Amino acid sequence: MKKIYVVLLIVFLTPIAVYAWNDCPYGLIDDPFPGQCPRYEDTNQDNICDHSQSPSGSSDNKNNSTNGHRKQNHGNDKETSNVNSSNIQIAKSVPGESYYLVPLAITTMIIYLVTYLLYLENQLRRHVFYKIWNYVLIISFLVTGVTGLIMMIIINYGIRSSWNLTIDFWHAEFAIIMATSTLFHFHLYWKQVKKIFKG
Repeated sequence: MKKIYVVLLIVFLTPIAVYAWNDCPYGLIDDPFPGQCPRYEDTNQDNICDHSQSPSGSSDNKNNSTNGHRKQNHGNDKETSNVNSSNIQIAKSVPGESYYLVPLAITTMIIYLVTYLLYLENQLRRHVFYKIWNYVLIISFLVTGVTGLIMMIIINYGIRSSWNLTIDFWHAEFAIIMATSTLFHFHLYWKQVKKIFKG
C-alpha cells in the first residue's frame, strides 16, 4: 500500500514540476544582450534572452526579428541606447519571487520519492539510500554556507561585480534544496526524532 501512495505522489507532482520550471530563474524581464546571468540564450536572434521573455512575446519577436529588428535606421541609435539602458534597469530589478522555490522543491521531492520507491522495491540498499540524502544535505548546506559568507563580504565591503546576482541566486537555490532535504531527514530518522521529543 505504501508503494502505491509513493507512485501516486510521483505521478501527481511530475506535471506540476514540469510546468513550474518554465520561467527565468532570475526573474528578469526582457534581459538584453549580453545578459545579466550565465544562462543567457537567444535562439530567435532578437538580442533578448529567451528565458526572460513571455511565450507570446518570444513568438512575436521570432517572427519579426529577421525582417524588422535588424533593418532599423542607424539614425535611431540614441533611441536604441535609451531602450537598452531602460531594459537593463528592468533586468536588474529582481522581484522577490524570482527564485525556483516551487519547482526546485517539487523536483527534489520527486527525486526523493523515486529513490524511496527503489528502496521499498529492494532495488536500492538501505545504507545507499540514506547515504544519498545525507550527501545531498551536506553539499547543499556547504554551498549555502559558503555563498552566504561570500555575500556577507560583498555586502559589507560594497563589492560590485557581475557575479553578485549569480552568487545570490545559487545561495537561495541551494538553501531551498537544504530545507527540503532536511524535511526528508525527519522522515528517514523519524524514530530518533520521536525519542528526542519523548526524552
